[in-house]
Amino acid sequence: MYIVNLYNIRWKKKYTQEEIADKTGLSKNTVSQLFSGKYYNYELKTLETIAKFFNCKINDILIEVNEES
Repeated sequence: MYIVNLYNIRWKKKYTQEEIADKTGLSKNTVSQLFSGKYYNYELKTLETIAKFFNCKINDILIEVNEES
């Protein structure tokens, strides 16, 4: 299973979750979920949008975790 890891990327770029939502067009709830570190069934378009915003690849924001975690 993979989870989204944006914590370090966000601090490197110094954006708040609200700024990210405003600039990407994603809902505040979606952005909050992306930063929660929990598993959600994201659409590929959502991952593409956030990767494009941070100027990185989708692989850069995903972390593989054991399903028991």
